[in-house]
Amino acid sequence: MRRFADSLYARLALVLLVALGASYGAMYFLFLAHLEDTRNNNIARFVAQRVQLIEELLESRPDAKLPPLSGLHIAGTSPAVEDKIPARTLRFVAQLRGHLAAEMGREVELVPVTRPAAGLWIRLRRPSTAGQWLLMPMPPPHSSRGASLRLAMLVGFAVFFAGGMILLWQIQRPLKRLGRALETVGHSPSLDKLPRAGVGEIRILGERYNDMVERLHRYEEDRTTMLAGVAHDLRSPITRLRLLLELGQGSRSAEMLQNIDDIERITEQFLVYARGSDDEPVEERDAGLFVEEVIAPYREQGVTSLCEHEGLSVAVRANSLRRTLINLIENAIEYGRPPVVVRVSRWSGGVAIAVKDAGEGIDPGQMAQALRPFSRLDSSRSGKGHCGLGLVIAAKIAEEHHGRLQLGNPAGGGFVAEILLPAGQNI
Repeated sequence: MRRFADSLYARLALVLLVALGASYGAMYFLFLAHLEDTRNNNIARFVAQRVQLIEELLESRPDAKLPPLSGLHIAGTSPAVEDKIPARTLRFVAQLRGHLAAEMGREVELVPVTRPAAGLWIRLRRPSTAGQWLLMPMPPPHSSRGASLRLAMLVGFAVFFAGGMILLWQIQRPLKRLGRALETVGHSPSLDKLPRAGVGEIRILGERYNDMVERLHRYEEDRTTMLAGVAHDLRSPITRLRLLLELGQGSRSAEMLQNIDDIERITEQFLVYARGSDDEPVEERDAGLFVEEVIAPYREQGVTSLCEHEGLSVAVRANSLRRTLINLIENAIEYGRPPVVVRVSRWSGGVAIAVKDAGEGIDPGQMAQALRPFSRLDSSRSGKGHCGLGLVIAAKIAEEHHGRLQLGNPAGGGFVAEILLPAGQNI
């Protein structure tokens, strides 16, 4: 909820709500004041005409009587002023007094009453009617047009606010999609293009992201093709050199064959790094038995396995994961110290396979550098036959399994490289 409140969509929606609310509120009160003022003018004009007609009638016929159905009444004495007059009525009478003065050209004395019925006493001022008062029924203080105005304002507000929210959503949705897509850059082996959606500038932004993704795809394809081509083309001369050395049997043949083995190992790492594992089928394997198969050739070198939980099943690309574990085991043998233990355990998200040695470990400040391609930590882990791709390949294959590679120096010493694989994940 807090994340939504801090979002651009929520803030723009709040600004739109406040702006529309203030605008429509101001318009409502201005229109209402205008309607009330127009109504009071009409009432004043009507009352002024009635008063003038009564005064002219009484001036020409002093003994004339008003029709009883008209609601008008003539009195010769001042009406009693009531104490409890509603404030709304007093405000209306004050406004009416000003409008009557403008209509009749003189000050008009008004006295509101509520008994026996709501009415308004008006003092007549012509010479022949001096001292007489005219009682008129009190006009209703409110107009029914106020309700229709409120309804119209509410409908207009709802339409404009809904339209604004739709427009904001057309801006927000592509931006959120672009944000999620940008989060995967550098973390996901494959990037998807965004659909062409949204208003002009947002659509242009998405198209530029798609252009970037297309360029990254081309760069990745070119890099993969280059690495695979270099590694493949090196294999033939390496094989010929090995054959010539074995036939020659010179005094330094063994040393030269070791160098060729190192070159071949580097070439194989280039191929694995360039090829990846996307084209390999997924198998459901028992994690403990799988590790036993991988470490079998290394038992004579002091590599052991430990399965803390039996029957742990995981979906893997077997050949790729086997190469990853072999890389980690050979790193532990060459750079660390025995014993080397491959441990299989359960973690909150699935299965963990950890390769631990008893060496000196890696400086925590160099952990990030260890996962960079072609980076070698010469100060603590230098050796022959490596090009700095072992841990990078392991991390890449772990990511292709929707997992991750985790490096660390345990409290008891040594170094551990742990592959965390999710359970029940389609890869």
